[in-house]
Amino acid sequence: MEKITIKDIARFANVSVATVSYIINGIHEERYTQETKRKVLQIVNLYNFRPSRLAQSFALSKSRNIIILMEKHKTIFQKAESYDFLRLLGKTFERFGFNLIMRTYLEETKVDTADAIICVGMEEEKFRRLAKENFVPFISVDGKICDELFFQIYQDFSNVIKCGEREFGKDNFSVVLLDMYNETLKQEIRELAKDVVFLDGNDVKELPEGNIVTVNASLCEVAEIFGRKALLVPSNTQTKIDALIDCFNKATERVQGIVHTVLVK
Repeated sequence: MEKITIKDIARFANVSVATVSYIINGIHEERYTQETKRKVLQIVNLYNFRPSRLAQSFALSKSRNIIILMEKHKTIFQKAESYDFLRLLGKTFERFGFNLIMRTYLEETKVDTADAIICVGMEEEKFRRLAKENFVPFISVDGKICDELFFQIYQDFSNVIKCGEREFGKDNFSVVLLDMYNETLKQEIRELAKDVVFLDGNDVKELPEGNIVTVNASLCEVAEIFGRKALLVPSNTQTKIDALIDCFNKATERVQGIVHTVLVK
Protein backbone atom coordinates (compact mmCIF):
# COMPACT_ATOMS: atom_id res chain seq x y z
CA MET A 1 0.00 0.00 0.00
CA GLU A 2 1.21 3.53 -0.82
CA LYS A 3 2.57 5.63 2.00
CA ILE A 4 -0.06 7.79 3.69
CA THR A 5 0.27 11.53 3.01
CA ILE A 6 -0.84 14.65 4.80
CA LYS A 7 -3.45 15.12 2.05
CA ASP A 8 -4.89 11.70 2.91
CA ILE A 9 -5.09 12.64 6.58
CA ALA A 10 -6.90 15.86 5.68
CA ARG A 11 -9.38 13.97 3.48
CA PHE A 12 -10.10 11.33 6.12
CA ALA A 13 -10.64 14.01 8.78
CA ASN A 14 -12.61 16.27 6.42
CA VAL A 15 -10.38 19.26 7.13
CA SER A 16 -7.82 21.25 5.16
CA VAL A 17 -4.19 20.26 4.72
CA ALA A 18 -3.21 23.43 6.56
CA THR A 19 -5.37 22.41 9.53
CA VAL A 20 -3.67 19.01 9.72
CA SER A 21 -0.24 20.63 9.48
CA TYR A 22 -0.99 23.16 12.22
CA ILE A 23 -2.45 20.54 14.57
CA ILE A 24 0.35 18.01 14.26
CA ASN A 25 2.96 20.73 14.64
CA GLY A 26 1.24 22.46 17.54
CA ILE A 27 0.78 25.76 15.71
CA HIS A 28 -2.23 28.05 16.26
CA GLU A 29 -3.84 25.40 18.47
CA GLU A 30 -6.29 27.95 19.85
CA ARG A 31 -7.97 28.10 16.43
CA TYR A 32 -9.28 24.55 16.60
CA THR A 33 -11.80 22.78 18.79
CA GLN A 34 -10.78 19.83 20.92
CA GLU A 35 -13.01 17.66 18.75
CA THR A 36 -11.12 18.63 15.57
CA LYS A 37 -7.72 18.11 17.18
CA ARG A 38 -8.70 14.71 18.58
CA LYS A 39 -10.10 13.57 15.25
CA VAL A 40 -6.96 14.55 13.34
CA LEU A 41 -4.60 13.01 15.90
CA GLN A 42 -6.61 9.78 16.07
CA ILE A 43 -6.37 9.38 12.28
CA VAL A 44 -2.67 10.27 12.37
CA ASN A 45 -2.17 7.60 15.00
CA LEU A 46 -4.35 5.00 13.24
CA TYR A 47 -2.44 5.28 9.96
CA ASN A 48 0.96 5.59 11.63
CA PHE A 49 1.60 8.90 9.88
CA ARG A 50 4.86 10.26 11.25
CA PRO A 51 5.99 13.75 10.30
CA SER A 52 9.23 14.77 11.90
CA ARG A 53 7.78 16.31 15.07
CA LEU A 54 5.58 13.30 15.80
CA ALA A 55 8.11 10.62 14.99
CA GLN A 56 9.34 10.32 18.53
CA SER A 57 6.01 10.82 20.29
CA PHE A 58 4.37 7.93 18.40
CA ALA A 59 7.42 5.68 18.57
CA LEU A 60 7.06 5.12 22.29
CA SER A 61 8.46 1.91 23.68
CA LYS A 62 5.96 -0.87 24.30
CA SER A 63 4.74 -1.18 27.87
CA ARG A 64 3.62 -4.81 27.34
CA ASN A 65 0.50 -3.86 29.33
CA ILE A 66 -3.07 -4.20 28.07
CA ILE A 67 -6.01 -2.78 30.00
CA ILE A 68 -9.16 -4.89 29.95
CA LEU A 69 -12.03 -2.54 30.73
CA MET A 70 -15.30 -4.19 31.75
CA GLU A 71 -18.57 -3.01 33.22
CA LYS A 72 -19.33 -4.06 36.78
CA HIS A 73 -21.36 -7.27 36.61
CA LYS A 74 -24.77 -7.54 38.21
CA THR A 75 -25.45 -11.29 38.03
CA ILE A 76 -23.66 -14.57 38.71
CA PHE A 77 -24.20 -15.52 35.07
CA GLN A 78 -22.35 -12.42 33.84
CA LYS A 79 -19.52 -13.16 36.24
CA ALA A 80 -19.28 -16.76 35.01
CA GLU A 81 -19.15 -15.69 31.35
CA SER A 82 -16.53 -13.01 32.09
CA TYR A 83 -14.35 -15.48 33.97
CA ASP A 84 -14.49 -17.88 31.03
CA PHE A 85 -13.57 -15.11 28.57
CA LEU A 86 -10.72 -13.79 30.72
CA ARG A 87 -9.34 -17.30 31.23
CA LEU A 88 -9.03 -17.78 27.47
CA LEU A 89 -7.76 -14.25 26.89
CA GLY A 90 -5.17 -14.35 29.66
CA LYS A 91 -3.77 -17.70 28.60
CA THR A 92 -3.33 -16.50 25.01
CA PHE A 93 -1.85 -13.07 25.73
CA GLU A 94 0.51 -14.59 28.30
CA ARG A 95 2.12 -16.64 25.54
CA PHE A 96 3.01 -13.38 23.80
CA GLY A 97 4.48 -11.81 26.94
CA PHE A 98 1.72 -9.29 27.70
CA ASN A 99 0.32 -8.32 31.08
CA LEU A 100 -3.44 -7.93 31.43
CA ILE A 101 -4.68 -5.21 33.77
CA MET A 102 -8.33 -5.59 34.76
CA ARG A 103 -10.43 -2.49 35.36
CA THR A 104 -14.13 -1.89 35.90
CA TYR A 105 -13.52 1.86 35.55
CA LEU A 106 -10.63 4.20 34.74
CA GLU A 107 -9.31 6.39 37.54
CA GLU A 108 -8.10 8.83 34.88
CA THR A 109 -9.72 9.30 31.49
CA LYS A 110 -6.31 9.55 29.83
CA VAL A 111 -4.12 6.45 29.76
CA ASP A 112 -0.45 6.32 28.81
CA THR A 113 0.59 3.11 30.57
CA ALA A 114 -0.82 0.56 28.14
CA ASP A 115 -0.31 -0.54 24.55
CA ALA A 116 -4.06 -0.87 24.04
CA ILE A 117 -7.38 -0.79 25.88
CA ILE A 118 -9.84 -3.60 25.24
CA CYS A 119 -13.39 -2.64 26.17
CA VAL A 120 -15.67 -5.63 26.79
CA GLY A 121 -19.40 -5.14 26.28
CA MET A 122 -19.15 -1.38 26.73
CA GLU A 123 -21.96 0.88 25.62
CA GLU A 124 -21.18 3.02 22.61
CA GLU A 125 -21.31 6.51 24.11
CA LYS A 126 -18.93 5.61 26.93
CA PHE A 127 -16.55 3.90 24.49
CA ARG A 128 -16.45 6.98 22.27
CA ARG A 129 -15.91 9.30 25.23
CA LEU A 130 -12.92 7.32 26.50
CA ALA A 131 -11.47 6.77 23.02
CA LYS A 132 -11.51 10.51 22.34
CA GLU A 133 -9.32 11.11 25.38
CA ASN A 134 -6.61 8.64 24.37
CA PHE A 135 -4.31 7.93 21.48
CA VAL A 136 -3.59 4.30 22.33
CA PRO A 137 -5.68 1.83 20.30
CA PHE A 138 -9.17 1.15 21.66
CA ILE A 139 -10.76 -2.18 20.74
CA SER A 140 -14.39 -3.10 21.38
CA VAL A 141 -15.32 -6.70 22.17
CA ASP A 142 -18.97 -7.83 22.38
CA GLY A 143 -20.19 -4.33 21.66
CA LYS A 144 -21.11 -2.56 18.43
CA ILE A 145 -19.52 0.82 17.69
CA CYS A 146 -20.88 2.64 14.65
CA ASP A 147 -17.49 3.98 13.63
CA GLU A 148 -15.06 2.15 11.37
CA LEU A 149 -12.17 4.05 12.94
CA PHE A 150 -12.14 1.47 15.76
CA PHE A 151 -11.60 -2.27 15.76
CA GLN A 152 -14.61 -4.17 17.04
CA ILE A 153 -15.19 -7.88 17.48
CA TYR A 154 -18.53 -9.46 18.28
CA GLN A 155 -20.50 -12.57 17.50
CA ASP A 156 -22.20 -13.01 14.13
CA PHE A 157 -25.75 -13.21 15.46
CA SER A 158 -27.19 -13.85 12.02
CA ASN A 159 -25.21 -17.10 12.14
CA VAL A 160 -26.60 -17.81 15.63
CA ILE A 161 -30.15 -17.48 14.23
CA LYS A 162 -29.32 -19.80 11.32
CA CYS A 163 -27.96 -22.41 13.72
CA GLY A 164 -31.18 -22.19 15.71
CA GLU A 165 -33.30 -22.60 12.59
CA ARG A 166 -31.36 -25.68 11.55
CA GLU A 167 -31.80 -27.19 15.01
CA PHE A 168 -35.42 -26.26 15.83
CA GLY A 169 -36.99 -24.83 12.68
CA LYS A 170 -37.84 -21.24 11.75
CA ASP A 171 -39.50 -19.18 14.52
CA ASN A 172 -39.59 -22.23 16.79
CA PHE A 173 -37.20 -20.99 19.47
CA SER A 174 -36.32 -18.06 21.69
CA VAL A 175 -32.92 -16.39 21.63
CA VAL A 176 -31.98 -16.00 25.29
CA LEU A 177 -28.95 -13.90 26.18
CA LEU A 178 -27.41 -12.28 29.21
CA ASP A 179 -28.26 -8.60 29.33
CA MET A 180 -25.87 -6.27 27.50
CA TYR A 181 -24.78 -2.71 28.19
CA ASN A 182 -24.29 -2.01 24.49
CA GLU A 183 -27.75 -0.98 23.27
CA THR A 184 -26.61 -0.73 19.65
CA LEU A 185 -25.81 -4.43 19.53
CA LYS A 186 -28.99 -5.32 21.45
CA GLN A 187 -31.07 -3.52 18.84
CA GLU A 188 -29.28 -5.32 16.01
CA ILE A 189 -30.05 -8.69 17.63
CA ARG A 190 -33.72 -7.77 18.14
CA GLU A 191 -34.00 -7.00 14.43
CA LEU A 192 -32.57 -10.41 13.50
CA ALA A 193 -34.80 -12.66 15.61
CA LYS A 194 -38.53 -12.81 16.27
CA ASP A 195 -38.25 -13.71 19.97
CA VAL A 196 -35.29 -12.31 21.94
CA VAL A 197 -35.00 -12.31 25.73
CA PHE A 198 -32.25 -10.51 27.65
CA LEU A 199 -31.91 -11.79 31.23
CA ASP A 200 -30.89 -9.01 33.60
CA GLY A 201 -31.10 -10.93 36.88
CA ASN A 202 -30.34 -14.22 38.60
CA ASP A 203 -33.92 -15.53 38.50
CA VAL A 204 -33.96 -18.54 36.15
CA LYS A 205 -37.77 -18.48 36.23
CA GLU A 206 -37.48 -15.77 33.59
CA LEU A 207 -36.35 -18.39 31.08
CA PRO A 208 -39.04 -18.69 28.40
CA GLU A 209 -40.84 -21.94 27.71
CA GLY A 210 -39.92 -23.98 24.64
CA ASN A 211 -36.68 -24.25 22.70
CA ILE A 212 -33.80 -21.93 23.55
CA VAL A 213 -30.79 -20.74 21.56
CA THR A 214 -28.04 -18.93 23.45
CA VAL A 215 -24.39 -17.92 23.19
CA ASN A 216 -23.88 -18.09 26.96
CA ALA A 217 -22.67 -21.45 28.28
CA SER A 218 -23.96 -20.78 31.81
CA LEU A 219 -27.49 -20.10 30.54
CA CYS A 220 -27.43 -23.22 28.39
CA GLU A 221 -26.57 -25.40 31.38
CA VAL A 222 -29.31 -23.86 33.52
CA ALA A 223 -31.88 -24.16 30.72
CA GLU A 224 -31.18 -27.86 30.37
CA ILE A 225 -31.46 -28.37 34.14
CA PHE A 226 -34.95 -26.83 33.97
CA GLY A 227 -35.99 -29.12 31.15
CA ARG A 228 -35.63 -26.77 28.19
CA LYS A 229 -34.18 -27.91 24.91
CA ALA A 230 -31.20 -25.62 24.47
CA LEU A 231 -28.68 -25.02 21.68
CA LEU A 232 -25.38 -23.34 22.54
CA VAL A 233 -23.56 -21.34 19.86
CA PRO A 234 -20.73 -20.31 22.19
CA SER A 235 -19.47 -16.77 22.40
CA ASN A 236 -16.29 -17.51 24.36
CA THR A 237 -14.20 -19.44 21.86
CA GLN A 238 -10.57 -19.57 20.86
CA THR A 239 -11.71 -18.31 17.45
CA LYS A 240 -12.86 -15.05 19.02
CA ILE A 241 -9.66 -14.75 21.05
CA ASP A 242 -7.58 -15.31 17.91
CA ALA A 243 -9.58 -12.62 16.10
CA LEU A 244 -8.95 -10.26 19.01
CA ILE A 245 -5.22 -10.98 18.94
CA ASP A 246 -5.18 -10.29 15.20
CA CYS A 247 -7.02 -6.99 15.67
CA PHE A 248 -4.71 -6.04 18.54
CA ASN A 249 -1.63 -6.63 16.37
CA LYS A 250 -3.08 -4.65 13.47
CA ALA A 251 -4.18 -1.81 15.75
CA THR A 252 -0.85 -1.46 17.53
CA GLU A 253 1.10 -1.73 14.27
CA ARG A 254 -1.29 0.74 12.57
CA VAL A 255 -1.96 -1.56 9.61
CA GLN A 256 -3.77 0.39 6.91
CA GLY A 257 -6.58 -0.35 4.48
CA ILE A 258 -8.35 -3.12 6.39
CA VAL A 259 -11.85 -3.74 7.70
CA HIS A 260 -12.17 -2.92 11.39
CA THR A 261 -15.34 -4.89 12.15
CA VAL A 262 -14.93 -8.64 12.72
CA LEU A 263 -17.98 -10.88 13.13
CA VAL A 264 -17.08 -14.19 14.74
CA LYS A 265 -18.93 -17.38 13.85
